[in-house]
Amino acid sequence: MKVKRIKEKSNKKASTIPNHLDFLSKGLSCHALCLLKYSGILDIMLRGEEIQEKSLQLYKNPSLIRAALATLTSVEVVVFDGGEYYLTPLGKNLGEHIGSIFLPLVGYRNLLANQYNLLNNPSSWKESDIDFSSIAASSVDFGLYDLDPLILRIFHQIKPKGTLCDLGCGTAKKLIEICAQLGIKGLGIEKDPSVIKANEELTKNCSFVEIIKGDITNLHEVWEDVTTAMINMVFHDITPECSCVKFLQSLRRHFPRLQCLLIADMVSMSEDCPSVMPGFDYVHGLQGMTPRNYQETMQTFVDAGYSVINEVAVPNMPNTFVWVVVPSF
Repeated sequence: MKVKRIKEKSNKKASTIPNHLDFLSKGLSCHALCLLKYSGILDIMLRGEEIQEKSLQLYKNPSLIRAALATLTSVEVVVFDGGEYYLTPLGKNLGEHIGSIFLPLVGYRNLLANQYNLLNNPSSWKESDIDFSSIAASSVDFGLYDLDPLILRIFHQIKPKGTLCDLGCGTAKKLIEICAQLGIKGLGIEKDPSVIKANEELTKNCSFVEIIKGDITNLHEVWEDVTTAMINMVFHDITPECSCVKFLQSLRRHFPRLQCLLIADMVSMSEDCPSVMPGFDYVHGLQGMTPRNYQETMQTFVDAGYSVINEVAVPNMPNTFVWVVVPSF
């Protein structure tokens, strides 16, 4: 006796994926998108080019690439049609903001892989577990559309004279752009040797910017020419609060002509800032840290002897602010 199989009518408008599987698909899709970025495929697709199914054989692990594309197809980030993969409008938007995804999932991938051990041994992580090169590279994309234009606009308002110092400059791309637009000199201080190595390609034709190796919390020199400084997404890592206060106070010794300091940073969730920047608290929790919230950050400025003369909430970036602070005595 034959069993009659009844096919349900497909309804493309209504989702047929249960909520728990939909949640899983979106989580895995973030990893799949990072994989496409790492492989170079995402950059090809962002240029408007399609990826042919037959071309996947050129990669060392075509099965993995195919699986990543299929995962992204399930959440309508990628479309597969006529033997070709291409980005949807959603996929293009995600690709343009890939730094927001790439930074926590790739820069902190070793900590994420070790999170179950860190649950019971919070001090077992090592600084080498953090991929600072990936973090520096993805930071270039992280604030490209929302944060960077805001910082540049504020600097145009400040109109700094003298040298601008970027404390923890990463790739120095932001510093180069700001100094080029304002027609001023720049000094970048970066701790990680691999990031400095990557900087050489960017700065070799920029005589107006100098990059040096140094720990911004343990500086030894005095720079009389620096009148303005900035700290971009580094401030929250300077803990505990007493160390952060000492760091801010030390800048007035190392930069005796410092007129203002621009700080772009995130804060942890609190009653006053109940939203959450995805990944921010999580990656710091993996290091056994709870980043400062808004009130604690404000108190740090006060304790260090600085006054906030301007505060701007960064659009489309929860719990993220730009502060312009000046020495208050």
